[in-house]
Amino acid sequence: MAIVKTPTMQREEEARNLVTLFSCLKEQVDEDKVNLRNCILHLNGVLERYYTLQDTPLSTAEKLKRNILLLEHKKCDKITSDPRCNVHDIAEDTKSLIGSVLSEVKALGLPTKKTAQEHSVNVTTNVSQNQEQSQTVIVNILLDAIKDELTGRQRKEILEIAKNSTTPEEARKSILDKLKEFGSDVTASIVANIITNPNVWSTLSALL
Repeated sequence: MAIVKTPTMQREEEARNLVTLFSCLKEQVDEDKVNLRNCILHLNGVLERYYTLQDTPLSTAEKLKRNILLLEHKKCDKITSDPRCNVHDIAEDTKSLIGSVLSEVKALGLPTKKTAQEHSVNVTTNVSQNQEQSQTVIVNILLDAIKDELTGRQRKEILEIAKNSTTPEEARKSILDKLKEFGSDVTASIVANIITNPNVWSTLSALL
């Protein structure tokens, strides 16, 4: 009776096959340009099944592929801006990459390829979190500046304007009028508090 392999068993078998493949591929790497090109192209094809270009193994393999193709067309020599663009170094870097991925598969098992959507979600989440943190810092700076210079009654009057205004433009005009009532010294002090806040001041100092 045939043994039904579970998903875990299938992944373990695929990982073993991948280890065998990488081991054989590493042995084939030498300093013959044509053979080295074929090895790198084969390596790229395998890595594309498990990694995206955002992952180091595939991005490194892509760079090796570009270098060996340039070298084959004699556009990669001592004048090139890439110091690793010679057959010896490309061969050594290829062996090093294969060895690194080989060790990872032996230790951690089969890599799980992230989709482009997953990368996009991660980036979007990080950007959103950074934006929220920046907005919180800005709001705190403004609140601290206002609290230091306005009395409780004055702060209440500003809040009432904000609550009763239907648009930011309307609120801006009403708040400016109210600050004028409080006096120019109060407005100047609020601005000074904002500028000298450590978070703002460090940025200004870098620009000056």
